[in-house]
Amino acid sequence: MAEATFLGDPSTLHMGPASITFDGNNLGYTLNDSVAINVNMTSTPILPDQASMPVKDIITNLEVTVTMTLGEVSSANLELLPGISGGKGTDPVGIDLLDVAKELIVTPLEAGNGIAWTFPKASPLMDGPVPFQRNTPQGLQLVFRAYAESAGGNYMTFSESSAT
Repeated sequence: MAEATFLGDPSTLHMGPASITFDGNNLGYTLNDSVAINVNMTSTPILPDQASMPVKDIITNLEVTVTMTLGEVSSANLELLPGISGGKGTDPVGIDLLDVAKELIVTPLEAGNGIAWTFPKASPLMDGPVPFQRNTPQGLQLVFRAYAESAGGNYMTFSESSAT
């Protein structure tokens, strides 16, 4: 059996920070190695009558999240979060995240990976501490939950782009 050969450029395997745009506003850059696009699909096996082996599987659930740490905590970035307005955080329980979803664009800054990722509908959630450390940049940990733009529509698109 022939051995598979990697035809890519090894220098393009490493990623650094990314530029984040949400609802047309640039939120700044992420800290190194902090962006992760998570696409989790689950399926349900279809079994014929009285059989133990599935004849096929059908995708029954899709969950898409984009996690990141913005390299700067600002009032403007905090105001994007559900339940935060006018410099105050109020109880966000009951907010419909789909109602507040906007377009999210993640663009790597290094030429290592020139793929820009766009999520037509994504809602930000704060996920973690805002550290106060002397030698570490203060970051804002966010999880964006992505949704399909419509029934049967896109939940993400991606395209080659030049590094910013």
